Amino acid sequence: MKLKIKAAEERKSVAAVIREAAAKIVESEANEQARKRQQDVKKFMKEIKELAKRNAKYTKGFDSTKALREIRYSE
Repeated sequence: MKLKIKAAEERKSVAAVIREAAAKIVESEANEQARKRQQDVKKFMKEIKELAKRNAKYTKGFDSTKALREIRYSE
């Protein structure tokens, strides 16, 4: 009954009111998933930076570009 009243107030069909509500729910869920993904990426990048800091003491003076070139052209 509430749907019929809302549809009448908005001068729309009940189906149109339901479609709009469903679209809002889907959009809200998509935004929430995007926010969670963004948080996961930030957390992952923070962990990578911490690992890089810890490993930095073991790689002083190491030229990674040079090492990669040697690996690439060694064959």
